[in-house]
Amino acid sequence: MSGLLILSSATAIATAVGIWWQRRNGAVLAAPASAEPADTAAGSATSELLEAGLSVDGPTVVHFTADWCGPCAAVRRVISTTLPEFPHVTHIELDIDDYPQLTRTLGVRSLPTTLVYDAEMQQRYRIPGVPTASALREALIPVSGHGS
Repeated sequence: MSGLLILSSATAIATAVGIWWQRRNGAVLAAPASAEPADTAAGSATSELLEAGLSVDGPTVVHFTADWCGPCAAVRRVISTTLPEFPHVTHIELDIDDYPQLTRTLGVRSLPTTLVYDAEMQQRYRIPGVPTASALREALIPVSGHGS
């Protein structure tokens, strides 16, 4: 009897965690007001992002990826089909193996992770997992000034 109770409890917990994970995966999350700490680590992150191609003239989509990341290809497809609607938005793709310190500083803990920066080089949105095209549009409209 107690074995059945333990099994039922474990199943319920696993189901709840699975539902939570599915709802979070690909969702656009607003970055907190202090998404990047105001210390030297944030300054070096900004410098490294600028060297990698972060735009100083407009919004940028920063996609963290790795060669071994299967779902990252799906993110690439979503970005390539959505960005033509936003001609002033820059896209940079960063391999976490090439940018390990930046990955840690920005708190990228899973792949794929997509960050959306505004024209002032402030992180505005974080999208863990594979976003839908409409979710990416939802993040880009406020930072790009694109209305529709």
